[in-house]
Amino acid sequence: MDVIVCHRSVRLAAVLTLLLLAACSDPATGPAGPDGNAGGGVDAAVGDGGGVGDSSGDSGGAGGGRGDAGGPASDCSPAARAKRSWSVLKEGTASGVWMAGALLADGTPLLVGGQANLGAIATLSGAELTTATIAQGPLLTWASVAADGTALVVGNGRRALWRTAAGVWSEEELPGGDKLWGCLQFSKDDAWAVGADEPTKDQFVPVVLRRTASGWSKASLPTLSKSRAQAQVFKIDGHDPNDVLAVGDTGLALRWDGKAWTEEETGVDANLVTVRKLPGGAYVAVGGTAAGLVMTRKDTGGWSKLHQPMVGVSGVDVFGDQLIVAGNYGWIEHVALADGKAVEVDELLTTDVLHFVLRLPDCGALAGGGNLQVWPNPMQGTLLRFGP
Repeated sequence: MDVIVCHRSVRLAAVLTLLLLAACSDPATGPAGPDGNAGGGVDAAVGDGGGVGDSSGDSGGAGGGRGDAGGPASDCSPAARAKRSWSVLKEGTASGVWMAGALLADGTPLLVGGQANLGAIATLSGAELTTATIAQGPLLTWASVAADGTALVVGNGRRALWRTAAGVWSEEELPGGDKLWGCLQFSKDDAWAVGADEPTKDQFVPVVLRRTASGWSKASLPTLSKSRAQAQVFKIDGHDPNDVLAVGDTGLALRWDGKAWTEEETGVDANLVTVRKLPGGAYVAVGGTAAGLVMTRKDTGGWSKLHQPMVGVSGVDVFGDQLIVAGNYGWIEHVALADGKAVEVDELLTTDVLHFVLRLPDCGALAGGGNLQVWPNPMQGTLLRFGP
């Protein structure tokens, strides 16, 4: 017991030191976004939003950031999880920051991110990254894999890239989305992308784009509450085409019922960075700025707080009866869905922001991210693995 307390004390001391250093940094930094950072250099690099995350849920259907199309059934039992631990898989990757991960149809992790002005896509095999050849453009922020094996990737600068099941990439023009942070596809002719337009610097207009057989168009949104009228929409996930949920700035939550988008009251004004579907029609969302936030939404509606991590969190995935959440300063916690009890990972493996968590087919996990605050220097990525 004394050893456990000591490990936790060291970890908390390290995070507190980083928080104090951040508090003493440039006071002109912007508000925190899905990257979990405070802005400043991030704004110069990729805008106020940052970017992050992933989406998950039941087997089959669309997979949001995680992709449920790939991978065999796996053992996520407490006994199996107890045999795994976290370790550094990649550190200082030259491709840039890793913003999101998804699983292709064969279970291969697809990773997206890059530099502020040069997006990157790669697949991961073991510990080896293979970079895809794509058109040059800004940072890529999210990926979604459909049940048919096709993939959608979005990013800043109105970017949408499609990958066929055979692995061929192409890019499409979008009618909006100067900052795109999330996407979801059920098929190529039934897909969503979310973010914001930025008509003037730091002035945002929330955007939800829809892809049908006729192409991309802007979705009609309800008149938002005053505090959320300029919110960015960060992530989106869905159980089926008639049950889709998006989250964003200042506690924003939007639900699609197959006919129209409506705003839901979450009861919080903190940023909600990532949303993930849960079994049985429910959802979980994570976010926060100085302190973290884990919230759940019942299948019948209604939001409640499940847990409040010590720091802002931006990545989450579902592992049987628990969540793994990750965020600022390399923070990782395993959170019980039943009661919100959390176990922090003792060892601080990185001080980078972890933008996403991705459940792997063997019920291991990846957590990825990097430091967006080094602009204009090249940004480097970090990948951690939860495994035997």
